[in-house]
Amino acid sequence: MDINETIEILKTCQVFDGLGRSELRKIAEGCVIQSVPMGTTIIEENDPPKGTLYFIKYGDLAVSTGQIDIENAEVKDESLITTLGPGDAFGEIALVDEMPHSATVRTISDAAILHLPARFLHNLCEQEPTIGLVVYRNLAKIICTRLRMSNFSTKHFWFSD
Repeated sequence: MDINETIEILKTCQVFDGLGRSELRKIAEGCVIQSVPMGTTIIEENDPPKGTLYFIKYGDLAVSTGQIDIENAEVKDESLITTLGPGDAFGEIALVDEMPHSATVRTISDAAILHLPARFLHNLCEQEPTIGLVVYRNLAKIICTRLRMSNFSTKHFWFSD
């Protein structure tokens, strides 16, 4: 994929709001694109962090969690949390806290996903602190928004008539 095409994709991602073209070019240099067929699990809940931040070029993905049946070692009662589409990021929680993934992410259509390795991003943020400030501030906003949505859903689930 052409670097200019990668930059155009990054421009649609909230994670990079506030960055200019030259800064996006530096980020684009670390990205790899992957075509992913419908039904592919990209991240499995409770798997170790993959060291990657993901961005959707095209396609739709489902984010879900499940309860584990410990005796049978299988997932039961999988619950859809949300769906993601072009421009959305995922893998951000494991990127920040380096803990196992908190949800499963699966394609529900054919998709193209940009992979940004954590090591590349961390090195770039150390070399370019302004990029780091903007990216991590935006990641914090995304995580907070998702937490608020989760809190809202939980509150209305438990307290609705």
